[in-house]
Amino acid sequence: MAFLAFFLPAPVRVLPLCLIGPAGIGAVVTGFVDLRRMRGREGADPYRARTGIALGTAAIVLPLAVLLWLLWAMSQI
Repeated sequence: MAFLAFFLPAPVRVLPLCLIGPAGIGAVVTGFVDLRRMRGREGADPYRARTGIALGTAAIVLPLAVLLWLLWAMSQI
């Protein structure tokens, strides 16, 4: 984590990584809520809601995949 200052304590440097999961869950939930609200409207473009769902899903799945890979790699040592 070279982009954060090294003089900061470890929990402060890791905090942004801990917020990725809840932010992804929030993006998915609000994306589905917005899609439901747009369903009956004429001329409404659901592009932003679908983008929120896709990016939120990526924010949830990718860190979990990396975590599972790290656990697997550490068990091989």
